[in-house]
Amino acid sequence: MRPAVRLICSVALLAVAIAGSSCAGRDGPTPSTTPVLADADRRTPGAEVVRRCGSHYASEFDAGLESRIVTAGPLSVVAFRVSPVPDGAGPVRNFKVMVRLESGAEAFLETATPGTSLLYDRARFSDRNVYELGDGERVVHFVGCPDRPALFNGAVLTTGPTAVDLRAVVGGRPSNLRVTAYDG
Repeated sequence: MRPAVRLICSVALLAVAIAGSSCAGRDGPTPSTTPVLADADRRTPGAEVVRRCGSHYASEFDAGLESRIVTAGPLSVVAFRVSPVPDGAGPVRNFKVMVRLESGAEAFLETATPGTSLLYDRARFSDRNVYELGDGERVVHFVGCPDRPALFNGAVLTTGPTAVDLRAVVGGRPSNLRVTAYDG
C-alpha cells in the first residue's frame, strides 16, 4: 500500500474510533482514559475498578451452569442465588456473579438497572455479607490473562431487582446482557 493511501486509511480509522467513543455513553460504558496499573486491582476516585487476570484457582465455570450463562464475544457472565443477609442487617442484598474472559480479552461491564451496583473491588468484600449500594461500582473493567481464560468472582448489590441489565463493551463493541439471580 502506498504511504499516502496508508495515511488516509489511518486517519479514517482514527475518525471512526473518535466518533465511536463520543457515542459510547448511549450504547454502553465509556472506557476510562486513566492509565491502568500493571498487575494490580485498583480503585481511584473517578475511575472504575480494574480487575486483572482473575482467579488463581479456576479458569472455567463449573459444569452444569450452561443454561444460566450469557455471553458477549469472549465475555461470559453467570449469576447465582440471592444471598441471605444476616439478621436482616443489610440495607441491600446481593447475588454472586462470575465473569469469564477468554485469553487476552478485555471488557467493561456496567449495570444499567437502577438500584444495583457491581461489587468486584476485593477490598470491599465483607465476611459478614452486609453491604450498602455504594460499596459497589456502576462500571468494572476486566483484563484477562494473556495465556489462559480468567474467572472473576464478584456480586451484584441490589435494593430489590434480581434481573439485572448489564451493558458490556468488548473489543469496542457494545452488547446488552441480562443476568437473573435465583432464590434458593
